[in-house]
Amino acid sequence: MPDSWGSFMNKPARGWLHPDNVITRSSVCYEVRYIGCLEVLTSMKSLDFDTRFLVAKECINKVCEAAGLKTADKKRKVDKKISRLIGDHSIMDHAGSNVTLSISSTCLTLKLRDSHAVISTHDMPRISFASGGDTDTIDFVAFVAKDIKDWRACYVLECGEGELAQDVITTIGQAFDLRFKQFLTKPCTSFKLKYA
Repeated sequence: MPDSWGSFMNKPARGWLHPDNVITRSSVCYEVRYIGCLEVLTSMKSLDFDTRFLVAKECINKVCEAAGLKTADKKRKVDKKISRLIGDHSIMDHAGSNVTLSISSTCLTLKLRDSHAVISTHDMPRISFASGGDTDTIDFVAFVAKDIKDWRACYVLECGEGELAQDVITTIGQAFDLRFKQFLTKPCTSFKLKYA
């Protein structure tokens, strides 16, 4: 992950990409490809930033391998600690589907582009981490979130060439930052800032 990305909640040096009111009152949409997801077996809160990134990176690798987008590299060494933090099998429902990713300060939603059916939606407090891939998977983005049944997974998206992956990560960071600021100004709301 490029150093300039830092934590997905930190404002980048170039500033946020969108006016705050667009993300708080509406949403920003990106056209991406849904690859699949992989269960994450532990709370991200218990992990340091570097370990969270390694978990997301390994999830991207495993889901891409399951989708046939990347050849399994038997020489690639994965830390046993990281392997113990993620599930064994990728869930490939809707794999390869073109989707619209809607990002707001309320939630992230993935909808199939052709039918507009919702693949997943996650309230912002249930999203704990977002990351781009490494040099081999630079066009991919992953985010870790819980569903309404408290099942935690890392969702992997392909963003195509160019800077789209970085733009998606930055926009998720902006949405999370705005949600946190809303919590600070209205702490009596039901929002709780925590890692899923």
